[in-house]
Amino acid sequence: MSGVQRMLEVGLILCGAFAVFLFLALASFHPADPSWSQTGFEGTIHNHAGAIGAWFADALLFALGYVAYLIPFALAGLGYLMFRQPHRLLELDYLAVGLRLIGLVLTLIGASALASLNFANIFSFSAGGVVGNVISQSLLPYFNLIGTTLLLLTFLCTGLTLVTGVSWIWLADKLGEWTITAALWLAAQSQRGWAWAMMKLQGQAQQRKQQAAERQAAQRIIDTEDSDTEHSDTENSNESDAALNKKSAATANKANRRAIDSPVSARVEPELDEAFDLPSIQATDDLSRFQPPREPVRVNSDATSLSTSNAVQPEPDTELGANTAVPSAADDDANEQPNQGPIDPLPSIELLDRPNRTGNPLTPAELQQISETVEAVLQDFGVEVKVANVQPGPVITRFELDLAPGVKVSKISNLDKDIARSLSAISVRVVEVIPGKSYVGLELPNKSRETVFFSEVIACDAFQQSQSPLTMVLGKGISGAPVVVDLAKMPHLLVAGTTGSGKSVGVNVMILSLLYKSSPDDVRLIMIDPKMLELSVYEGIPHLLTEVVTDMKDAANALRWCVGEMERRYKLMSALGVRNLKGYNQKVLEAIEAGEPLRDPIWKPGDSMDELPPYLEKLPSIVVVIDEFADMMMIVGKKVEELIARIAQKARAAGIHLILATQRPSVDVITGLIKANIPTRIAFQVQSKIDSRTILDQPGADQLLGQGDMLYLPPGSGVPTRVHGAFVDDHEVHAVVADWKKRGKPNYLDEILKGGLDEDNLLPGEQLDMGDEESDPLYDEAVAFVTETRRVSVSSVQRKFRIGYNRAARIVEQMEVSGVVSSAGNNGQRDVIAPRAPRD
Repeated sequence: MSGVQRMLEVGLILCGAFAVFLFLALASFHPADPSWSQTGFEGTIHNHAGAIGAWFADALLFALGYVAYLIPFALAGLGYLMFRQPHRLLELDYLAVGLRLIGLVLTLIGASALASLNFANIFSFSAGGVVGNVISQSLLPYFNLIGTTLLLLTFLCTGLTLVTGVSWIWLADKLGEWTITAALWLAAQSQRGWAWAMMKLQGQAQQRKQQAAERQAAQRIIDTEDSDTEHSDTENSNESDAALNKKSAATANKANRRAIDSPVSARVEPELDEAFDLPSIQATDDLSRFQPPREPVRVNSDATSLSTSNAVQPEPDTELGANTAVPSAADDDANEQPNQGPIDPLPSIELLDRPNRTGNPLTPAELQQISETVEAVLQDFGVEVKVANVQPGPVITRFELDLAPGVKVSKISNLDKDIARSLSAISVRVVEVIPGKSYVGLELPNKSRETVFFSEVIACDAFQQSQSPLTMVLGKGISGAPVVVDLAKMPHLLVAGTTGSGKSVGVNVMILSLLYKSSPDDVRLIMIDPKMLELSVYEGIPHLLTEVVTDMKDAANALRWCVGEMERRYKLMSALGVRNLKGYNQKVLEAIEAGEPLRDPIWKPGDSMDELPPYLEKLPSIVVVIDEFADMMMIVGKKVEELIARIAQKARAAGIHLILATQRPSVDVITGLIKANIPTRIAFQVQSKIDSRTILDQPGADQLLGQGDMLYLPPGSGVPTRVHGAFVDDHEVHAVVADWKKRGKPNYLDEILKGGLDEDNLLPGEQLDMGDEESDPLYDEAVAFVTETRRVSVSSVQRKFRIGYNRAARIVEQMEVSGVVSSAGNNGQRDVIAPRAPRD
């Protein structure tokens, strides 16, 4: 604890103790106790604070009267002010001090004088003391009682405003607002009660009318049956009575069903309305004004807005019993209308959890106290700074330090652990450079950490109004503002962090952002999950181009397919004269809208069974998500790194983007080739500064707090931004996935995992893994060529069929295995052994 902190606490203790002492002395004052106004007393002292307390109480009551009872509370408030906001006492603003002293004098004069005029004496003392008595008696001859009271009230209100800063206008506005709100609430309650009372009276009147009609109908039936029984024989009298009872019971049951089935709000007959003097309520009237208000649902204005039309509606009963009302035609139309409306193209935000704030944000007084503690701690280490600005956030608070002249930034950076120990913090991060400011940042974790929910981040305007289908949310910045990024501008992303740092949750947040922003027509996904746990939950959504890849050999084929798709898209864009995927889609859609769709310019006869080239369609962006690419590199080998580098180099214009995540941020995984082609990176908590430098090329990630705390390095910037990642629970992911599964089924492409690519998509020095070489489609033609020319060499096969050297060498080697040619001699020549094929 620093010296300043000790003095502040001592001041608080002294003020509190003296305030309690004075309160006890005043509360237990006895006029018989010895004091300065009474001498020569020898006996028991009644005051709980002793003789000293009796002297203090006598002096204060004699001088101020009832106002003396406020002095202990004023002392306690002064102690709190010294402890919590000492800077206000140390900053000597002479104008403010003078105004407060004037206000204190006016408050004492007004309060004591008003007490003398309106309250009874305290024992032998005036209610306002000597001060109040002198002031009031001096003013009464000149202003009379009413004028003096008005003047003293002016003194009191003015003094309180100067001392405390309270605004009487604000208080009057608040009182008026509360009064109007209460009056409107009472009026609404009375109107609602009157409406329900009218409905109840009308329902009772309708019920009485129906009961009367039922009795009349039953009586008519009984009269009819009685007339029939007069002409019947006496032997059948019992049967007639039974039939009569059965019919009357059936009629009563039917009437009862009609009475129950009819709505309470049915039209009441005019004569009944006139008798009760009540306005009639139709069945079609809007009864929403009698219902309690519901919470409004926020709906976006754009076409891809989130709404609540997907909420499950209760289904009507299919069985019609005695108490089931048959809906009218108007009710049927109203019930069918929601099902006939358009279905939202994107999931509803109601599938996600709502924020539940449990943390207590820091008050300005607490921030000021921490700021002074930071200044005192750095002063103890010989660093003179001043806190110039404070930015509180949901997880950390950044204190911007203004260094004294001659103080180096490195001196503070080297003290990060000492500062954390002195402040009892888990870790402290020093931001040496803040863009646009000359301050040094010191980021301290909050005592109460808030959870950043995914639902509140995607509900922000920056995400909802973004036009890019690749918009993603990351979380909130240190000031609490949502952080929204665009994957198309990155254009690839590298994510790294140790186990438990929140990396997997961060990847899920990115994927769900794409699912909440784009349809399968805009974005398609390829997911590679070596651990078979994190991404398998997304199996079956319509965005997937293939099943979630768990076999690393298939993962290499998927990346190789991306290379081939990238080359194909570049050929299409070159033929159409556009520079990127956005320009390509715009040109294709404009041609379709004009009624003249474009045909595939790179189509060749034989590519399909069609006689004409197919029409071009919109191409979606492709996002490849790899959860743990370190395992993939370990199993498949170096060629994965080359495939990733090749995609990262030139796939941006083709609309293919990579999201690579790993929990092993080492140099053998995050190689220089990958870092050079992926400038956008996210670092979660790591264990050492070496790992932080591997990811970000600078320290800082080792000082993060975990649980989603990250450093985001945007493209084209060398200064990372601290972001508190959004949290999404497993059941939220399952809910969104289930919602997309209901909307459509995936259209998988089999060629992605088969690796059926030609030699153009192979990397330099890579051999095409054909398995059985005789399955090469050129093998038979090569054998015919060799047996015909009676000469064999790798170069001749390569030139003849215009293939690569590796493929031609493999074909020649298979000819040797099959006995078509001999093995190479000392000079490398081979002989053709197989006979020449007979000609037709």
